[in-house]
Amino acid sequence: MARKKSKGPSGIVRVLIVLTFLIIAAFALVRFLDSARGKVFLLDSGFDARFDQVQAELGERVTGALNAAGIGRDAIRIERRREAGEPHEIISYRADIPGDASFVRINSAVDHAVREAGGRVRSCREVRGGRSIEIEVGTRRELTHRCIIRKDRGTSRADVKQSGGPEIALIVDDFGYFDNRLVRGFLSLEIDFTISVIPGLKYSEKICRQAREAGKEVLCHLPMEPERGSDDYGEIPLIRVDMESGEIAGAIRDALGTTPGVSGMNNHMGSRATADRRVMKAVLDVCRDADLFFIDSMTSPRSVVGDIAREVGVPSLSNDMFIDNKGEETRVNMEKLLSVAARKGNALAIMHVRKDSLDDLRWFIQRAKREGVQFVTVSTLIERVTVAQAEGGHS
Repeated sequence: MARKKSKGPSGIVRVLIVLTFLIIAAFALVRFLDSARGKVFLLDSGFDARFDQVQAELGERVTGALNAAGIGRDAIRIERRREAGEPHEIISYRADIPGDASFVRINSAVDHAVREAGGRVRSCREVRGGRSIEIEVGTRRELTHRCIIRKDRGTSRADVKQSGGPEIALIVDDFGYFDNRLVRGFLSLEIDFTISVIPGLKYSEKICRQAREAGKEVLCHLPMEPERGSDDYGEIPLIRVDMESGEIAGAIRDALGTTPGVSGMNNHMGSRATADRRVMKAVLDVCRDADLFFIDSMTSPRSVVGDIAREVGVPSLSNDMFIDNKGEETRVNMEKLLSVAARKGNALAIMHVRKDSLDDLRWFIQRAKREGVQFVTVSTLIERVTVAQAEGGHS
């Protein structure tokens, strides 16, 4: 009787497949362990010899973040010292910043930068009555850096002309997916604020019309390429760094066609695109030609939006805080926003069209009233800042 031939791989082939898999896995592991994240992993796993390498890597990230937040390298004083209870020397960064600078932005930039390398901000606290912040950076087990950032009382912002009390410009992002009771809840709020509509979605045009009828300012929430890949949104493609400038302009014109009557734009995602000078030049050229302002959502500490906007002549402001990011305490962030507005005279923040956020915003409106805080549209805040700059103030 003839024997059936086996249809599966022979034993040798199976061994070769397993060996190939193991070689690929070993190569990937070696590459990971040689990366910044891999070195942090080794340090936290007890390989203390990696401390100097991790400290150097995180130090570069912290310096870059401080530079991106407007603190030049020549303004940073660096010292090494052994602190009580620490097995290694800690590097301290000290810097003075203008009185109108945003501690929130600096902390966000440092946190984003060190997390990319596998590190973390271990703590951030205000000291000296809110005139300084102290940021501790390191890994899960080790402290590597301490940043002490102090506001210079002599360079505080010129008074902004306003109707009385601090002002908050609030943007609510991500409208356009649905038209329901939640949308109507936001539009019925009796404060000045700005909504941002993603173009090319089922309800984008309808929401723009309803918002204007409700007396709300509207932005085009332009989808832009993040550091990690994402799909296109609705009919409008992401603004990607590999697109030609003309292609970018065409996509933005299509986006504006689905968001009628907007006053400006802000970026949806965009951590990669907003850090690219050529891309932002193309975006802001369209804004200038359409007489629109641009709000930098600050999804990247390496954003070049402010610099390019000044070069092109487009009014622009930067987000001070995302107040309802996933996993964060929204009302705690709202309290922080009140502090930012009190110190600066104004603040710009972004939240999202969610049920919990609507409930929190209703609470915040009452809280802000007790503090004498005014809610204004983004265009009003831009006008205030422009007046202050024209009169010799700092923005």
